[in-house]
Amino acid sequence: MARRIVSAALVSLALATAIHVDWHLARPVTYHLSLGLSWHWLLAAPVFGLTGWYVARAWPSTLLRASLWIVGGAVLLGGVIEPAWEYFLEDATFDWAFGPTRNAVLGAFVLTGVTTYVAVLAIVRRDRASHLTRS
Repeated sequence: MARRIVSAALVSLALATAIHVDWHLARPVTYHLSLGLSWHWLLAAPVFGLTGWYVARAWPSTLLRASLWIVGGAVLLGGVIEPAWEYFLEDATFDWAFGPTRNAVLGAFVLTGVTTYVAVLAIVRRDRASHLTRS
């Protein structure tokens, strides 16, 4: 059980890291370590797709609960706690940490990611069901 919790935490941390990296891909190039990419959200498809595939294979009986903890934890960490860290400890402005630009970037990434995640879960479950009926 402890191994599964550590595994879920690591997957969630990796997803949170991707959320943070997306902010660097999307934010205006006038800032350090920024690329200003308008198509930044495309990174969400492979990241959330792999996460969905892994969760569907590792937690098939507790899919909803595992998904909520892993994805929810990642969004909380990468989209709320990390910007709060910048605001409270690194002297970022509130607009920089939680303003409309950052929220739009986060929203696009998470919407694309969750859509991909759900599609991958459906495909894996369908493939598993068809494999069971053939056996």
